[in-house]
Amino acid sequence: MGVQKIAITVPPLFLKRLDEWAKKTVRTRSRFIVEEMDKRLKILEDEEITRIYDKAYGDAESLSQGRRLAEDMLNISAIHESEEKW
Repeated sequence: MGVQKIAITVPPLFLKRLDEWAKKTVRTRSRFIVEEMDKRLKILEDEEITRIYDKAYGDAESLSQGRRLAEDMLNISAIHESEEKW
């Protein structure tokens, strides 16, 4: 995995807390930041996917259509199962 060096500006108290947590978890400051930010970014991405899904399918009409489609599929499945002879 390639890496890229960046510079960020943080308040002194934040840096102190950051270094304490990095030390407690036996990681370098950089490793701590990368791993913790990776966790947070995954959460944000999941939330974004959920938001987009809810926007597309969260309205009453979409829910109603989805319910009708699921019921139709179950009915078709039930018809085919009753026709099967073993």
